Amino acid sequence: MANRGGGLSIVRISIIAAVIGVLLIGAAAVTYLTDQASKRVPLDVALIPGASYWGTSEQRPTSRKVFYLSVDTPEAVAYYYQKKLQEQYQDDTLSCVRFPATGNAPNSDTNMNIALYIYRCMFDNSGFNSSQFTQVEIYPGRPNEDPALDAEGFTIIKYEQQWQS
Repeated sequence: MANRGGGLSIVRISIIAAVIGVLLIGAAAVTYLTDQASKRVPLDVALIPGASYWGTSEQRPTSRKVFYLSVDTPEAVAYYYQKKLQEQYQDDTLSCVRFPATGNAPNSDTNMNIALYIYRCMFDNSGFNSSQFTQVEIYPGRPNEDPALDAEGFTIIKYEQQWQS
C-alpha cells in the first residue's frame, strides 16, 4: 500500500476500498434475494402431534386456511402452540391470546356457528418489503347435523397462512 516515496498510496487504498464495497453490496443483494425467495412459501409451524387433517378453504396463490382436528383439549393445544411461539422468538413472555379472555363468546350458546372461545397464536416471519405469517386459531368443536362438519368432542386447529408471490 506504500507508494515509491514510502507514503500511503491513495490509488491502492481506493482500489481496495472499492473491491470491498462491491463485495459488500453483492453480499447484501444475495441476502435480500434469498430472504425474498424464502417468503414465497407458507410459514410452516409444526402441527401438534396426533392432529389430523380436516380440510382446506380459501386456497389462493398466496394464502390459505387449513383445518385440523385434535382429541386434545383446546387448552392443551394452545399450550403446545404457545411453547412453539416462545421457541421461535426465544421469548418466554409471549403467549397465545384467548378471546374472550374468560367465559364464552356472546351468542355462542344459541348459535352453533360461533365458537365458544378462540385461542390465537401469531407466527410472523415478515421482513423488509415482504410478509409471511401463520395465525393459528384453536377452538372447541361444535356439533353439526352434517357429518362432514361435525366436530363435537374435538378441538379445531385453523392455520391461516399468507406469504409473498
